[in-house]
Amino acid sequence: MIPFNLPGDLELHGSFPFTFKIHKLKADVLPHTHNFIEYTYVICGSGMEIINGVERKIHAGTFTLLLPHQVHQLKIPPGQELHLYVGAIGLQALFSSDDFACALHELLLRAGTEEEPSYPLDDGLAAELLPLFAKMHAEVQSSQAWNQWMFKMKLMEALILLERKCFRRKDAGVAIMPVNKKGNIRDIVLYVYQNYREDIRLASLAERFHLSVPHISASFKVFSGDRFHNFLEKIRISHACSLLVSSNESVTSICYEVGFTSYSTFCRVFQARLGMSPTAYKRLHQN
Repeated sequence: MIPFNLPGDLELHGSFPFTFKIHKLKADVLPHTHNFIEYTYVICGSGMEIINGVERKIHAGTFTLLLPHQVHQLKIPPGQELHLYVGAIGLQALFSSDDFACALHELLLRAGTEEEPSYPLDDGLAAELLPLFAKMHAEVQSSQAWNQWMFKMKLMEALILLERKCFRRKDAGVAIMPVNKKGNIRDIVLYVYQNYREDIRLASLAERFHLSVPHISASFKVFSGDRFHNFLEKIRISHACSLLVSSNESVTSICYEVGFTSYSTFCRVFQARLGMSPTAYKRLHQN
């Protein structure tokens, strides 16, 4: 069974694509993906978090950052409750052409792709973050003037604290990438993230966004640090790895689920990127 995909709240597709709630869980959360960024902080209780097939114990003070398409589930011990702050960020918040979106993109996507998704925080950092999370929760429910800006500022403060004291970035000290407004490349990258299962090509992107193929190709390389074709392959193969570990679907079904139109191409790309076949990967991680 393919893990179900959560669409997220309607707010994530609006002008303020942020939500921040308290969840009180008494039962397991089944394997799922979602097309937004999620971050959680355990307030009290304990349980088991499984991300891309890897189990991790979580307890009060655990912070988790989940990028789109990562397969995620929670197991709650019988008779216990797990209380968490759960924040969601719509992808458009990362790809608009302003400095806040650029900084948010750097803090979230770079940290999420280079480090472990879960971080047990020390008492000092937890003591700094809890008041920020409480303020964020109050502001997102408030109707006071400037509440949305206050929420965003507190979110950025929390993420900077995590980046300084918790995320161990390999490229610490690198300047934040300048915003590239020309050609709406952020809109194009967002579209690829949201539609990677479809038959996306440079030519179809050029037609959709009224730009030339060379312009999109060059802009994609500057923005993401990789060629468009490689970027798309990485997203598809990453999701395939998650499904191979966490679902009972056949390798063939997974091939088409993640956007490949040819089984032989899927196997060739998977072998080249991971050094083994999809079948071998599935067998290795399910034993």
